[in-house]
Amino acid sequence: MEQEIHNQVEDLPAFARELGKDDRFRNLDPSGIIFTGSGDSFASSLLAHYLSQMQAVAADPYELQLHAKVSKNKTLFITSVSGKTRTNIQLAKRVRGLAKKRVAITANPESPLAKECDDVIQLRYRSPGILTSGTASFSASLLAVASLIRRLPKLDSLPIMERQAAGWARRSRVHPRGGFLFVGSGTGYSLAMYAAFKIHEVLGLSAQFQHTEQLGHSQLFSLQDLFLAPSSDKKTSEVFRVLSKNGFHAYLLKSDRRDPILATLQLMFCLQHLALNLGRKMGLQECAFLTDRKRLALSSRLIY
Repeated sequence: MEQEIHNQVEDLPAFARELGKDDRFRNLDPSGIIFTGSGDSFASSLLAHYLSQMQAVAADPYELQLHAKVSKNKTLFITSVSGKTRTNIQLAKRVRGLAKKRVAITANPESPLAKECDDVIQLRYRSPGILTSGTASFSASLLAVASLIRRLPKLDSLPIMERQAAGWARRSRVHPRGGFLFVGSGTGYSLAMYAAFKIHEVLGLSAQFQHTEQLGHSQLFSLQDLFLAPSSDKKTSEVFRVLSKNGFHAYLLKSDRRDPILATLQLMFCLQHLALNLGRKMGLQECAFLTDRKRLALSSRLIY
């Protein structure tokens, strides 16, 4: 996982340049796009939804199967790193003849999903060749879907951002006594989802994610000890201020980048290094989800 995090500094700019040369999906109307996927891929789909100012739809792939008609004359982008997720393949088959075009976003262009779809965007990143918690696969997916909404910025500042994120994680005093709650609005919400997934997989600990607005309505009453907000909007900043003032351990992860894609990548690095650093402090030698063979097998059974 650590090596994959570092590799992103070199791999993402190269992949972004490749995406910039691809004009197959240039100038698509966001209102005619649907993004879908599961797990980290659903988080990246939500990010594209918010990046499009909520014009493009992001939906759960099973829910889309139940309401397949919403894909009529729409371009459907199905993100699946392996291209083997059962529900994604079933969805692609279900909307054949309904969707204007079905595009697989996957690292495996020979996968069942890629073969079922009408077109493929191949994710390119270095993989260590062993199973680990998604880092480079998520960031590559993020760039792929973001490129369909707007022009990607230059990524020459990634080395600095990654080093700063590693330093922040080492200095942070985050200690999950009562579990994690990640909160955000817009793209910050998609990052909150991704952050919770990393805590589940890497540390094997409880983590939740929530929209900033929803926190005070009910979840506040069960909030124990720790709150992290990967966002810099006014609403989230105000919630952070109020919770901090009232005794909660709250951390606001703010980006200093104006471009929303650069800001997202900066906060992503922080969240990845946070999971990595906490895993080290806990004495873990590998991601927690790999040590529970029974649940790992159950996960595979549910997914594939």
